[in-house]
This record gives sequence, structure tokens and C-alpha cells, in this order.
Amino acid sequence: MTDVFHSGGGRALRWLGAQALLHLGALALGFGTFVLLFQTELWSGVTILFYRGLLLLVVAFLVTLAATAALAGLGRAWGLRRRDALGACMLSLSLNLSGFVILPVTVDRSVSVFLLGQMAAHPGESFDAARARTVFDAVYLGTFRQVERRLAEQEASGNVAPTADGYVITAQGRAFIRFAGVVARIFRTDTRLIAGTSAPGAVPAPTLSLNRKQPE
Repeated sequence: MTDVFHSGGGRALRWLGAQALLHLGALALGFGTFVLLFQTELWSGVTILFYRGLLLLVVAFLVTLAATAALAGLGRAWGLRRRDALGACMLSLSLNLSGFVILPVTVDRSVSVFLLGQMAAHPGESFDAARARTVFDAVYLGTFRQVERRLAEQEASGNVAPTADGYVITAQGRAFIRFAGVVARIFRTDTRLIAGTSAPGAVPAPTLSLNRKQPE
């Protein structure tokens, strides 16, 4: 009985060790492949970072799956099966997607990151709301033309369509806003960002010049 217990326990420990190595290997290979793919020109013509990232995630997943499936085949003596490779790769894909959305996509699109970058470029200077708004208007909206970029991206996504004098929202765009409203209510985010209305009597903030002396 003791020999049977030790034999079964040994098999369980080998299986757990093999699973740990397989999953860690899939995580490392999936992340490394995903990062390296961004250094290539693969799908570099896709100008929307999020869309290119999704395509590269699929490639990284397939590369990782092929490698881990081969490893799982070699580890049959330790109790590994090819379906274990699929589970490990799904975990790798999920973590890569989460990290991609939280970090690179946020850095690429966040207004907060832009403002922090401007402050980091002038570490000894004070920024109040008026100066931050000035920099935002002049650089983010002006020099970097981020509104034009967003409209072009939404056209490429099919959410808006060009007209003779601008853009109009499409049926797909309206459906997305309805979906965004559901998400906003579930997670209790600021619904004003998708409501399309402003407070009664609200007027646009005045545009300030970068050369204007800021309040002391």
C-alpha cells in the first residue's frame, strides 16, 4: 500500500511539475514572441495600434501553440497531453491581451499620459489647469492633430462615414454607443463622455496662447 501511495504521489508531483513548466514556457514564449513581432514590419500598414496588436496576438498565439504542443508531446511520460498545450496558450493569450490593452494602448491614447509627458519635459515648472489646457489645445489637438487622427480611425473602423463637409455617424457607430452606454451603466463610469450633451448654459473654454504668461 505504501509503495502504491508513493508511486501515485510521485506521478502527481511529476504531472504538476510538468504542467508548471509547460505553462511558464507558454507565458514566456507568448510574451517574447508578441514583443518581438512589434519590432518587425508585419502588418505595419495597419495604423491603428489596437488592431495591429490583435493581429500580432493571433500570430504569437499560433507560434506558441505549435511550440508547446510539441513539448507536450515529448512530455507524455510525465502525464502531459496536447490539450494541456492549448490551455497554456489560452492563458498566455489572455495575459498578453490584458497587458497590451492596459499598457501600450493606454500609453498610445491616454490624455493623462500626454500631460505627464509634457510635465516631465519641464520638471522644474508648475502646471495649473489653465496651462495644461493651453498645452493640450496647442500640442495635442493642434500640432499632433489627434482629433483628425481619431476621426480617421473611426472611419477605418466603420463607425463614421465621410461626407462633403465632414463625417456622419453610421449605424455601426450608433450601435457601439448604445453598447458603450450599457458598459458605462454597469461599471458606473462617467456617462457624459458618451451622452453627447453638455451642461445647460455651458460654453467652450477660451483658447489660450502658449506665449501668454501663466498666473503666478
